[in-house]
Amino acid sequence: MATNIEFHRPTLRRKDMQSVLQTMVDEKIGPGVKKKEFLDLLTLRLNMNGGIALRSYFDAIKTALELAGVKEGSSIVTSVLSPQIYKIAAKKLGAKIVLADINSENGCLSASSALEAIGKGAIAVLLHEPCCQIPYGEDYSLLNVPIIEDISESFGSFYDEFFAGSFGDIVICAFEQEHIVSCGGGAAILYTDRVYKELIKNLYKDISKYEEMPDLNASLGIIQLAEIDGYLLRRQEIFEMFKKALLKTNHKLFGISDLDFSPNAWIFPVVLDSKPEDIIAFAKKYNVLCKPLFDNSIGSDSKEKFALYPGATSALLRAIAFPVYPFLKSSDIDTLVKVISHLP
Repeated sequence: MATNIEFHRPTLRRKDMQSVLQTMVDEKIGPGVKKKEFLDLLTLRLNMNGGIALRSYFDAIKTALELAGVKEGSSIVTSVLSPQIYKIAAKKLGAKIVLADINSENGCLSASSALEAIGKGAIAVLLHEPCCQIPYGEDYSLLNVPIIEDISESFGSFYDEFFAGSFGDIVICAFEQEHIVSCGGGAAILYTDRVYKELIKNLYKDISKYEEMPDLNASLGIIQLAEIDGYLLRRQEIFEMFKKALLKTNHKLFGISDLDFSPNAWIFPVVLDSKPEDIIAFAKKYNVLCKPLFDNSIGSDSKEKFALYPGATSALLRAIAFPVYPFLKSSDIDTLVKVISHLP
């Protein structure tokens, strides 16, 4: 029987800490060479032209909004499934969030819903990509406002030539403990249009050494990016086992179900055909931890507003997640497969 299966676990091994120790020995733990190396690796992988690595996810969201021209009185459109931190960052700038529905096929912001909000005055889009998903099939070209794409939960997911990071004018990615790449904190803002280079420089010219990611954290990111393809492959192998187990039940996978879609397998998201509390209690009997997916979302108080958000309602009401990470033990995987395959 599985015991103490953590829900998230960073992909760090004991031997990986050598790079961190070396950074400490070099007595250069603030922003410096390692931070630049980490950023260079990120921009290369995501086909970006530049960016900045900051100390917190909140700072990245707030700065990205500023780069998009958001100021006091502005409106920003985002999906009802987006995290609460978006609302907090917008409030810090004196702006407001306008909620829009998702496309239930991919779990991401519906382009038509976003267009409606923009028609009412929203000047930017915060594109949340939840639980491994990307907005495949959405056409945001008609929105004509800056799109800030948040790939914190989708980094590494792709479908044909479309990948997490290819839909936004500005891309942000968090590196907290629970994310695919964990630096022990922090986030990056990346861009393709070099006009943002000078804007970022002006925002941080006097405070960069206090706001940019320290080398100590960046060294953790460098290690994980070097091994990321292997880690993603292992996550996907486990994800596929869970996916096959789920086929034995009446429940369904959240988001894109097409066989050609390659999720990053950050978690295993399920939309239930029964009450979440019953499933959570069932899993707990076997020492398996599963969690409601969107209880802390920005639209968590909109569960009864089916007419407003028909695409998102089932996810808000009945979506849960099971843990997936490369360091899951074989015995724990076996237990998770059995539990998922027998979900009542």
